Amino acid sequence: MPNRFRRYQLNKTTEAVLRSGHPWILNGKLSSAISAFKDGDWVKLVSGANETLGFGIYSSTGLVGIRIIQRGKDFSLTELKKTISNAFDLRKPLLKNTDAYRLLHGENDLIPGITVDRYGKTWVVQTYSKSLRKFTRLVIRILYSIVSPLPEQIVWISPQRIGSEDSAPLRFIRGKKEIPYEENIFLDRVRWKTQIPGQKGGFFLDVRNLRLHILKKNELAGGRDCLHLFSHTGLTSVCIEAAGAKSITSVDGAKEALEEFSSRIDAPDEKLNFEEKNRIFTKGKHHLIRADLFKEWDFLGEKKFSLIVLDPPNLTPNQASVPAGKKAYRSLISKAISFLEPGGDLILLSCSGRILEPEFEKIGRETLESKGWKYKDLLKLKPEPDHPTRKEFPEGKYFKVHIYREMYPKDPEPKT
Repeated sequence: MPNRFRRYQLNKTTEAVLRSGHPWILNGKLSSAISAFKDGDWVKLVSGANETLGFGIYSSTGLVGIRIIQRGKDFSLTELKKTISNAFDLRKPLLKNTDAYRLLHGENDLIPGITVDRYGKTWVVQTYSKSLRKFTRLVIRILYSIVSPLPEQIVWISPQRIGSEDSAPLRFIRGKKEIPYEENIFLDRVRWKTQIPGQKGGFFLDVRNLRLHILKKNELAGGRDCLHLFSHTGLTSVCIEAAGAKSITSVDGAKEALEEFSSRIDAPDEKLNFEEKNRIFTKGKHHLIRADLFKEWDFLGEKKFSLIVLDPPNLTPNQASVPAGKKAYRSLISKAISFLEPGGDLILLSCSGRILEPEFEKIGRETLESKGWKYKDLLKLKPEPDHPTRKEFPEGKYFKVHIYREMYPKDPEPKT
């Protein structure tokens, strides 16, 4: 923690933001007085009446100018420890089902710009602005004093996915291993190896709600031919197999992700080569295909599936991309249902935070209607305890899972 906080006076607009409970003050809303501050300065936020309202950390680059780390008249290390302890208490029910979960979920746990994921004996820390590096070290020290079991390795990644900042090199805070390495983890009855650091910077722990739902509701996959679109490194596909699927076809565009997936189901001395697109590789119940799902689907031929999982990447990385993202969702859903067996189930996932849940439901509902499909039920899965959401921070409710049960083409209109 710094020796002192620098005083910054809020204007009416930014004062209202702080009082609303939102964790960000955007750079575009800050007054010209902010030019006297340096990146990473810890700031005491005061009102026009000189009342201390809270404390934050200033970032000179990117959309977010000040991240609120605490509210109130005095900064309290005891309060910060309580915040982190409360976050861990939320996770405790997960420990019996898995040893891979998110210990801290950034703004949604009131620790802005920082996530900490546990994979077996490793913690993976991600810091989303170089301005937060001192704060990250403080948070990790506190977390380490609270959590059990303790990690053997702590890996720190600074992806710097905003503004013009460069990524900081990966480093170990605790322990050391040659990168990349593998961690053995479990999810319910499924055992898995995950690579540290993961493909595309993550393992997608937020999908656990769907994976557990599939494992516990065997009727979704049991005895069925299943299609997993944008399968990444394959844990969801393996959960589908564990739930009794007849076959699982997994499609992704990333060569490295499919190679990692295949290494989990291959014999140790075998290694598949995914250089060639649209080629089907078969390993037991699994059929793996590298393909660009935004361009071509012909590789599926006339095949029909009774369960389809559609899990595309973030299609709205910025506000300007929202119209195109919505259009892409509609196109992907339309193509997917052309391969759905009547009576089958469709699972739609979205990690596009700029498309809120009601809009995502509307996209799904209207697309199915326009293509002449009906469904019996729509189930929306709630996030797991390690991915809490806050009403003051709608941007944090980015992940959606919608399950359309028992889908059928509508009866054709009677001839007149």
